[in-house]
Amino acid sequence: MENLKLPLLIFALAFGLGARMAHADPTPSPSPAQTPNNPAFTELFSQAFSKWDVNHDGRVDLKEITAVIEDPKVHGIESAIAVMFHGRMQKDEKEKLAKAFKDAKTNKDEQQQRSAQQAEDEKTTEGITRAEAVALANDTKAEKELFKKALHIEAINHELFAPGDPKLESFHQGGMGDCYLLCVVGALVHRDPQAVRKMIQPQADGTFQVHFGDGKVVTVKPLTDAELIMGAKEGNNYGVWLSVLEKAYAHIAAEVKEKKTGEEVNADKDVTSHLIGHGGSTAPVIKLLTGHDITNPPLDLWAKQDPAGGLEKAHQLLVKITGEHMLMAMGTHGDITLPKGLPHGHALSVFGYDKDRRVVLVFNPWGNSLKPTDPPGLVNGYPTTHGTFEVPLAEFVQIFWYFNCESKKPAPAS
Repeated sequence: MENLKLPLLIFALAFGLGARMAHADPTPSPSPAQTPNNPAFTELFSQAFSKWDVNHDGRVDLKEITAVIEDPKVHGIESAIAVMFHGRMQKDEKEKLAKAFKDAKTNKDEQQQRSAQQAEDEKTTEGITRAEAVALANDTKAEKELFKKALHIEAINHELFAPGDPKLESFHQGGMGDCYLLCVVGALVHRDPQAVRKMIQPQADGTFQVHFGDGKVVTVKPLTDAELIMGAKEGNNYGVWLSVLEKAYAHIAAEVKEKKTGEEVNADKDVTSHLIGHGGSTAPVIKLLTGHDITNPPLDLWAKQDPAGGLEKAHQLLVKITGEHMLMAMGTHGDITLPKGLPHGHALSVFGYDKDRRVVLVFNPWGNSLKPTDPPGLVNGYPTTHGTFEVPLAEFVQIFWYFNCESKKPAPAS
């Protein structure tokens, strides 16, 4: 595909977003209907729509936008717009599914529940119309988002590994909901960064071979600009190895899905974000990366059933597991008030345990930083740097509701 005209972007940034960014005082973002029309952005989005509506039905659908996202000839601003189109489709899809599930729950209709689940599995969408594309172009928030994505693309270092990679500083979970994958990868990087480096072997044809701990080998094609900005955030001081692992895991997820459903995954619709970006379990990730089976001791239940004895049992277990350098991952509770900086239904991993202080070193794949202004703890959160923070054991068992741990036992063949 021929790239869109760059001067349009320069004009838009210079006279659109650039002018607004010069103001120091924050102003409320107007709604799309109130936003002044920006001819440059309108032209950019209109050109993109015309090129990508290949069947000329007046919509750019999921199949068409997936082809753009996976096209290695699409770069820069085109890639950024494609990701925005895709994001809008995903947003509309989620809203429809949420309504379907709500209606099914209200009516208690089993067939309707099955239909809602089928819609989720199929992930169908009507796509985006030209009018919706133009409205998106005239949305101030979308203009800022496009600017950020364009800068992100420019900043990406396309080398597989930058000097010092893999390193934890490169972990910044992107827009995909794959915390369950990245937290375990982070734990492996913390334990043995060179093992991760050896997993990914660049090939002469530009592809990558990813060798997982359980023996599986996956070939990954070079990532496009769009794929890179949809996954884990990339920068100029580290390589694209983490995004390569995400795409390799998507191949595994596709195989699992095909085996489970007996149907071939639709390559026209199932990009990486569809296959791994809607949540998952840390258990199969630990098995895949290490080749070992897992155990899942109920630390939270131990503490609830026997506060003193359960806490001591958890202490002894963590001393043993960390002494053996096993990978550990857990998820936050979904029905309690969590400390600041921790969302519900989020996966994190354990990097270590100080047995003398009874403090757990935890890793958040967001790669975020946090400085509580009030005393740290269950309310105000914990001082965090590059996603790592310490949690007293007594509070740890209150925050997390499942705990998956690597064992020494080989994982059963899948």
